[in-house]
Amino acid sequence: MTEQPAVAAASCSSRDGVGSGDRTGAPASQSPLSIVYVATDPDDSVSKRLSDADGLAVETVDSAQAALDYLEAHRVDGVVCRHAPPTLDGLALLSRLDSTLPVVLVAADGSERLASDAIAAGVADYVPLPDDGDPGSAFAERVRSRIRAARDCLPAGHLEGIEAAVEHAADAIVVTDADGTIEYANPAFEDLTGYTRQEAIGHTPRILKSGRQDDAYYEELWDAILSGDVWNEEILNETKDGRRYIAHQTIAPILGDDGDIRKFVGIQRDVTEKRRLETQVQQANEALDRLYDSSAATDNDIETKIQRVLEMGADAFDYPLAYATRIEDDTQEIIAAVGDHEHIQTGATDPLCRTYCRRTIERDEPLVVGDAIEEGWAGDPAFERFGLRCYVGARVVVDGDVVGTVCFGGEKPRDRIVLEIQQSTVKTLAKWLGYELRHHRYERRLRRQNERLETVASVVSHDLRNPLNVARGSLELARETGDDDTFGRVADAHDRMESIIDDTLALVRGGALVEGTSPVSLATVAERCWQHVDTADATLSVDDDTTIEADPDRIDHAFENLFANSVTHAGPDVTVRVGPTADGFYVEDDGPGIPEAEREQIFEQGYTGGNGTGLGLAIVAAVTNAHGWSVSVTESDDGGARFEFDTSG
Repeated sequence: MTEQPAVAAASCSSRDGVGSGDRTGAPASQSPLSIVYVATDPDDSVSKRLSDADGLAVETVDSAQAALDYLEAHRVDGVVCRHAPPTLDGLALLSRLDSTLPVVLVAADGSERLASDAIAAGVADYVPLPDDGDPGSAFAERVRSRIRAARDCLPAGHLEGIEAAVEHAADAIVVTDADGTIEYANPAFEDLTGYTRQEAIGHTPRILKSGRQDDAYYEELWDAILSGDVWNEEILNETKDGRRYIAHQTIAPILGDDGDIRKFVGIQRDVTEKRRLETQVQQANEALDRLYDSSAATDNDIETKIQRVLEMGADAFDYPLAYATRIEDDTQEIIAAVGDHEHIQTGATDPLCRTYCRRTIERDEPLVVGDAIEEGWAGDPAFERFGLRCYVGARVVVDGDVVGTVCFGGEKPRDRIVLEIQQSTVKTLAKWLGYELRHHRYERRLRRQNERLETVASVVSHDLRNPLNVARGSLELARETGDDDTFGRVADAHDRMESIIDDTLALVRGGALVEGTSPVSLATVAERCWQHVDTADATLSVDDDTTIEADPDRIDHAFENLFANSVTHAGPDVTVRVGPTADGFYVEDDGPGIPEAEREQIFEQGYTGGNGTGLGLAIVAAVTNAHGWSVSVTESDDGGARFEFDTSG
């Protein structure tokens, strides 16, 4: 192996990395290697070459047993054995030594077979016996470098497996010398930094310096590792092509037997994506905090709250588009929107089958689309309509019913991991919207109930008081005079009070929100209610039949009061027509009609153009509102009154 691997980080700092390049307190110089030379002739040329070399402390012995005895009592860095079988078999000696002790085998009569056997046995090196003319320093340097490399790293017999592990490691690994110069870099380092192994070796990790860390950072780093401590910190590095990344690095010194630092090793892991995801989580939490503040603001109406929450979500998650929808009758209606998109605007409607929401409402968990094209949406009607490459949406549930969705998206793809982190927040937004809508529904119901209570109070305090006073006065007069006509006025007063009570109950009950509807025939309702009203010589005409969704009892109250109103104000021979419209139905007559100036007032409680209770058309309005419909008054073709009901919601 050409380069000895060791565990090191790509940003293993160097003196240059400190910033000034003049750092004091460098590692101590390397101490001599202690070796045992085993040879039958202790005074041979090899012994002399080793003894004369710098950086080696040599102990010479003349037999394998002597070597074993010496090693039993002394600690050395390596063994050099002069292979001279049968007197001295170096391979046999190797088998008896500690496998962690580097051994260099020297042979006078070498062969490829011997070299192969030696390497297989785990020697640090196999060296032919140098000729007398060879410089001794070259031989000694080879022995010294092999033993030092093996001692500083791992036993020679294990290096191949360790090298393979380091080479295939997912984290970037480098080894530097004691001065911070890179001696080895694994393939993961190349992948992470963009520098090839050849480009990195011989340089310091300063090649990765981004400039983010100041001199104090590198001073602290060097103080730690020169003291023998392991450095664990994050750093912002820069690749060969200028891309910055966040790395978690571990830098550790490798010490010799004498305690001196020989090398530095480290592992570096790219945590850029991890930090980005953590930022997304933090942003999601902040969005939830702002959501709580927004929902707690009692001075905002429901529409303002929804709009503000969408804006906060789009900003927190960096989405160009956000919208909330109402789902009803297989139709999606956008009730609030953020962003610039032709089809995502407040009030826009689309068939549910052409939207992303059709799948969203089918799921308990939010629907997440990282890349619509990659995930099979390319031919989907929703993608063709809206063109969203990324999307995350959750359904809104009120009292167990799916009523809409909250959605975020954009026309560029996004990492699914990011979307999956955000989906819990989007689900929370959808739950919040469900709670707000339910609260809004309850508030509206309570408001209606209060209005009905006020109606009852008004009728009791005023409308009933008048006929009651008439009855009381007429009764006293009848007692004095015994006039039968006076008793008749008492009876009329009681009849009027009964009528007021009936109408008041109809108004109160009719104004309650409709909890359930069923299909009813417009013609059937009209004909049934016509029979319940004293219509004299009036005529009912049903143009065409249609089916409407309504509460059967309350729709009867509306029709009965409409018919009674026509007979009362248009005369006993009035003709009343009922029929469907594009958005609902109409009821009209051929009477004198209603002056345009009064059309806005006729549905108000107490308004009357004659002797009625003033509650009839108020009952009609209450029933209409309870169904979520609307009613308007215009003029019929015959000049009479025409009531048009829009049941489309």
